[in-house]
Amino acid sequence: MKQDSVRKDLQKMSTVTIAGETQFTNRESLSENQRFFFRIFIDTVVSSILKVFNVAYGFMPSFQSSDNREIMALQNIQARIRMVLAYLFAQLALVSHKRPGGLLVLGTANVDESLVGYLTKYDCSSADINPIGSVSKRDLRQFLEIAHDKYGMKALRSVIDSTPTAELRPLVDGKVSQTDEAEIGLTYDELSVIGKLRKPGGMGPYGMFLKLITLWGDKYSVEEIEEKVRKFWWRYRVNRHKATVSTPAIHAENYSPDDHRNDHRPFLYPDFSYQFERIREKVEKLKQSRN
Repeated sequence: MKQDSVRKDLQKMSTVTIAGETQFTNRESLSENQRFFFRIFIDTVVSSILKVFNVAYGFMPSFQSSDNREIMALQNIQARIRMVLAYLFAQLALVSHKRPGGLLVLGTANVDESLVGYLTKYDCSSADINPIGSVSKRDLRQFLEIAHDKYGMKALRSVIDSTPTAELRPLVDGKVSQTDEAEIGLTYDELSVIGKLRKPGGMGPYGMFLKLITLWGDKYSVEEIEEKVRKFWWRYRVNRHKATVSTPAIHAENYSPDDHRNDHRPFLYPDFSYQFERIREKVEKLKQSRN
């Protein structure tokens, strides 16, 4: 099969939570790289599934609910529908073009999202292979900068400058109301540093806290560093089970959590109360020594 005859079919599955900025960015990038772009609205699919639930339980979940379980369920159903449709298109896109064979579904979850579990289990992060699954967000941004500056891929500028977001919550005045870093409580640059301390550094909560004091002591207080360590380890602990079913990634960096089949770290962890008590004691000692 000649390379110039290979057709690439890509789709962006939209709901009322997808901002116009994202739609333009995807369309511009795919157009420059001569790929086929389909914009598919999945609102009706989401509504149909929720009606089935409503028939069974007699209530409709809402983003305005005070119960976060409803809000998370509404986000997760969107993400999982994207996966189902991605595989449907992969199996049937070439049929529509009267072509033999099938297509692979590519994943887009990065190392930082995998480490803290900032993804839905069995959602659009599930795929046949993940080309960027072993690379951090910070390094990915640098790769895009090189492609933009050195190879003239100008459409990537809007991708580089865009705010990372899952776009699973309703828009506010047409704008994104949900950002990754705000929900995680850590920036991707911070996660890049913390992730390397976990692997290949092999550090637990206390060792990580001591190391970050030397790395970040000039810009954060010990209390702020303590809080960041707590946030990371809480997410890492409760979401570790997601890493056991993550999509295989192309191995590119030694800080990658993949290949998870050869990753012998447990996926069930204690609450780290002992480690956090030692961190709290260290914080108090450091505060006293500086007074």
